[in-house]
Amino acid sequence: MTDRNPLPQTLSEFLQQTGALVQFYDMGRRLVKIPAADMLAIERQQQAYPQPFLRSASLAVLFYYENSDTTNSDQQIWFLKFPLDEQGLLQQAARDDFLRRMVERLAEQALAKHNPESTQSPPNMPEDNPHGFTPREDRMACFHARVAKQLGQPASQFYAHAADYFTGSNGFEQWNFVGLQGIADVATRLDENDNLATLIKAIPQLPITPFAALCSCLENEVIDPALSAALSARITTALQETDADIAANTVAAAIRGLSHGSDQQTLITALHSVLGSNSGRNVEVLATIAGRAWQCLAQEDIRRAFLCNLALCDAGQGAFDNIMADLMFMPGLRQPLLDELHNLRDTDSCTQPQTDVINHFFRSLQT
Repeated sequence: MTDRNPLPQTLSEFLQQTGALVQFYDMGRRLVKIPAADMLAIERQQQAYPQPFLRSASLAVLFYYENSDTTNSDQQIWFLKFPLDEQGLLQQAARDDFLRRMVERLAEQALAKHNPESTQSPPNMPEDNPHGFTPREDRMACFHARVAKQLGQPASQFYAHAADYFTGSNGFEQWNFVGLQGIADVATRLDENDNLATLIKAIPQLPITPFAALCSCLENEVIDPALSAALSARITTALQETDADIAANTVAAAIRGLSHGSDQQTLITALHSVLGSNSGRNVEVLATIAGRAWQCLAQEDIRRAFLCNLALCDAGQGAFDNIMADLMFMPGLRQPLLDELHNLRDTDSCTQPQTDVINHFFRSLQT
């Protein structure tokens, strides 16, 4: 690169210098596209990362070229994870290290072609890249489904079978050979082929395994209120289940499916019921609320019930500390959560075991 192509300061600049069209996605708490302007502000530390997960920014970077037919062979995807500081800002040293590695690799490729000006294709991700990560299987499936739909590509080869399964024509117990990629395609294409109506009818009857798989995909979609109502009804049924594990697993899955819906009031109403039940003290349910429905913790009554239950959780102090540590990084939640914990402890609203858990957490913040 010469003075006409100065060294890039951000991922966006690096890829744009190659002529690529670039899209960024958050792959942490849920799959969400990050607007280019927001990503640039994040990289410049002008904006906190919007949905930090485990104190990190987990990114998918998709890039391709305008003259290509956007087939899979023309696309490149990087999965990158960078640490965040205590304010949720991107730690630029890690990003800069990645850029340095990629610029060096690009220079090596150009030199090998005897053309130092050649920057027309970004280098492949080096195998020794310490900033790469492999997304969970369900998140990867949802990402590929989302990209295919956004780029006008057909769904995967597993789509038709999954769509047929949800009709129940062969029985809902016949789920063993339904591919996760097909389920992700159905969840991403709710506006096609009566998929929305089909899922609404299927949800009350689905066994827990395909139901959980479906909800892990729906959590990335802004679902229709009618679909939210079906998931909420499934929660109501699950809370009457005598098997505590089945109840908790079903509730946790349904919360995931509801979490990004357009009708947030349905989610809030469901959380009130859940947090007032035995399932509301299950660690998987509480972790799901923290990880997928964290926005509801902005409401004082939900926040209070959540913290009371978390302090009573059978998983103990470790679960409380880990879940709280993760939530501390969410923009706008740190102070309300700390204030609520102080209020619970200082107004004698807690049992002694709850108070002990809260005090231990406060001590850990001071070390």
